[in-house]
Amino acid sequence: MNLEEPPFKHCEEYIRDKSQPKCLRKFLLYKRIPAAWQFTRWREAWGNPKLFATYKEPNGPGGRKGKTKRVRVVMASRFGDVGITTNLERENGYQARVPVEHLTDFSEEQEVKK
Repeated sequence: MNLEEPPFKHCEEYIRDKSQPKCLRKFLLYKRIPAAWQFTRWREAWGNPKLFATYKEPNGPGGRKGKTKRVRVVMASRFGDVGITTNLERENGYQARVPVEHLTDFSEEQEVKK
């Protein structure tokens, strides 16, 4: 058991949490509604929300530090995790699935705002 690991929180728990960034909450709400709804009035009203974040890879064997990189979030799973890709231009298709807790610096823009 890794005591440094934050407890898992389902992605839907972030949607109504007002302490979370609005861009995160909007993206998760849109991605968690039924797919048929995403291509009706919701898409007309919201477009297709984008979400970028910073991901820190877990530390590797021998104490190797995990890399930090900017990723695009492309999917919110019914299992509670999200799909991410390092290809910031991609709208679909993920390289990894991670808990939301492993992401920071959420934004609708690729670059982190200082």
